[in-house]
Amino acid sequence: MKGNSYMVSIKRRPAVIIGGSALAAGLVATGVAVAATSGGGSAPKQASPVAAAQNASTAAVPRLQMPFPCGQTWRGSTGSGAHTKYEIDWNWGSTGSADEGKTVVASGAGKVVRSEYSRTSGYGNMIFIQHSGGYTTVYAHLRYRSVKKGQTVKKGQKIGAVGHTSAKYNIISHLHYELRRSPSAYPPIAAVFEGKRFPYPGPASLKSCGGGGGGTTSTVEKICGSGFKQIDKHALGKAATIYLGYNKGNKQNCVITVKPKKGSKTAMSATLQVKGAKAKTDKGNFTWYAGPVKASAGSKCVIWGGSVGKSSWKSKYSHCG
Repeated sequence: MKGNSYMVSIKRRPAVIIGGSALAAGLVATGVAVAATSGGGSAPKQASPVAAAQNASTAAVPRLQMPFPCGQTWRGSTGSGAHTKYEIDWNWGSTGSADEGKTVVASGAGKVVRSEYSRTSGYGNMIFIQHSGGYTTVYAHLRYRSVKKGQTVKKGQKIGAVGHTSAKYNIISHLHYELRRSPSAYPPIAAVFEGKRFPYPGPASLKSCGGGGGGTTSTVEKICGSGFKQIDKHALGKAATIYLGYNKGNKQNCVITVKPKKGSKTAMSATLQVKGAKAKTDKGNFTWYAGPVKASAGSKCVIWGGSVGKSSWKSKYSHCG
């Protein structure tokens, strides 16, 4: 390493290692508390605000999911020596470019206390979400952020996409993730997903939502058909949810807009457009769902969306890998 240059070899492993001392300096600049070592002076010792926050926090850690849509398998890595032992770098594909643009979701319900691009640390586009008991999850290097400071989010709600943004380092795409006792309590603590502690130091490949994906994945499979798994979703308030599914076997995407339960007929739609092709839409008055709308996408980007009543939403081109 010369000066401030930073190189990462993706031939050995796609997880990214960030220089510990440089990152710590950046965190101090952004107001994140970092422990300092004493040089042997005679200044009186004072209680660390980080330690005080940790000791004061007695509430149980909220039940969190991995920061990805249910049913997806990601590889978490911690063993670099440059990170603290409880920071996790998440990768999905065999290369960083394969991860670029993948959906990142909130690990739990809470309030967004930071959503910004940090120019003084290596975090780049970052989001801090504070959960019950003050516990806070951190998501860094995002390609873009879908939520704003002060916004309330639900568990599993999309908050951004995997990227490689950083004001200091030349890195490959990945998601840097932390669990803290409070927004400013650094270093982080051990992450626990669906009641199971991450197997530090890793690396470890885990499936989000404990392996089955819960009711959301089964809904996609039930409506889209066998082999389809949920890869993304977007809530239209409480009225309905738009799901994007994918079948690895036939390389098809599937979009459905689903109400929480069957009821009276409602104007609904589901739309899917593969880049370079015309959009496909299922539109009408339905008792439960619109769709399924299917199209072969392969590695092409897609636009997906839907509507219920007067509420509608449509994505930009995404899910390109």
